[in-house]
Amino acid sequence: MRALFTGGSSKLGARVLQCVLEDEQYEEVWCSQHEQAVPLSHPKLRVLELDLKDGPDLREIPPPLTQVIHFAAATHARLEQQYWEINFEGTVKLMEAARSLGCRRFFYASTRCATQGSGAYAESKLAAERELEKADWESLVIVRPAEIYGLAAKEGIDSLLRVAARFHFVPLLWGSRKVQFAPIHADDFVAIACALLSEQRTGIHFLDVCGPEPLNGVAVASRIARYYRALPIPLWWPAVRLLLQGFQSLGISPVTQDQVKRLEGRKTATVSSTDVTVNRSMKR
Repeated sequence: MRALFTGGSSKLGARVLQCVLEDEQYEEVWCSQHEQAVPLSHPKLRVLELDLKDGPDLREIPPPLTQVIHFAAATHARLEQQYWEINFEGTVKLMEAARSLGCRRFFYASTRCATQGSGAYAESKLAAERELEKADWESLVIVRPAEIYGLAAKEGIDSLLRVAARFHFVPLLWGSRKVQFAPIHADDFVAIACALLSEQRTGIHFLDVCGPEPLNGVAVASRIARYYRALPIPLWWPAVRLLLQGFQSLGISPVTQDQVKRLEGRKTATVSSTDVTVNRSMKR
């Protein structure tokens, strides 16, 4: 098979890309890069300069293209329009360009936040899912991960882990039932994604990928605190939300505009719908 992989420059994408390169089913793998270089080398790997915002040019790829594995996305954009330009319009353009090369298999990394009212990131992902579903595919697999940690990222659960490890305190969010997590370790997500790609399922599949249990803000902070011997600092979420809104009205953005909506918004699921087992839980 000849595949196109997007998002291989990211820490998460690179790990899934490594699995794809080692899979004997794939004879040639083209990986897009834009602002960051792909951190891998392999005899099967071909690197392609590609900008989702401007419209992907796939003329370098010889047909037929068997599969697209699409991990690239805007995740913490300062301007909400960027989500729509990259996550929705870019995905649709990529789909159309790939199908012109004969592609009938598409693997899409979405989010379990892909619901209405959950912010521009979530809604742009949802719109892309719906547009992908309209096409005639031999295989369409859409994975919707919950909060992924274990990549030393600067946001999300990883940011709480970093603060607890360095300063020995952790914010404990309470006061809202809307604040819910289902954290999944990067190792588990990569294992699931690689297993799904190896299976090469036919038909259309929407698969939620969550950690082994749903947790609220209190439970997440308590577990991190015990593991790092950190002090939980209670923060009443309604007050935190108002404070963030006040900062944004002054033109100060400690977080991107849609992150509050993404945190509070409805999720597609609280548990995994894959039949690949997730064993790792957050440290108790």
